[in-house]
Amino acid sequence: MLRVVPVLMLIAGSGFFLSGVSHAKDSVEHATVLDHTSVTYLSHCGGCHGIEGVSGNSFVPTLRNAVGGFACTDEGRAYLIRVPGVSMSLIRDDQTLADVMNFVMFRLAGTSLPKGFRPYTAAEIHQWRGEPLSVPDFMAQRGQTLERSLAACAQKTAKKL
Repeated sequence: MLRVVPVLMLIAGSGFFLSGVSHAKDSVEHATVLDHTSVTYLSHCGGCHGIEGVSGNSFVPTLRNAVGGFACTDEGRAYLIRVPGVSMSLIRDDQTLADVMNFVMFRLAGTSLPKGFRPYTAAEIHQWRGEPLSVPDFMAQRGQTLERSLAACAQKTAKKL
């Protein structure tokens, strides 16, 4: 306990706890400040999917410029919520999970996000996470779902041309 008191006095003396101050005296001006949703993604998803949505050489899918491919069908849209890592996530609040999934789609999906993507809602999250995927060959299911969604994306693009 004696060691804690001097540290607290030092921190308090630095101005760190002053009301209305958002940074310490020695903080870097114009440094990036992460919002709650970004921090939630990083702490719950970024360890496997990567800070920027690039997971590297593993069975964990890269999200960057890829995950939006699922969004061209209702099946693919639901799939992204029903995968075990999302449906059984420790992010238990449906709105917070919707915010994280929208972060993934709008910030990480990049070129793969189809035009007109509708943001996820807490109601969708609540419904779909109650129906988690449980299939014997998960990777085959993923591939088939993505294939159907990408075909739907291609059809929508062809109709516009």
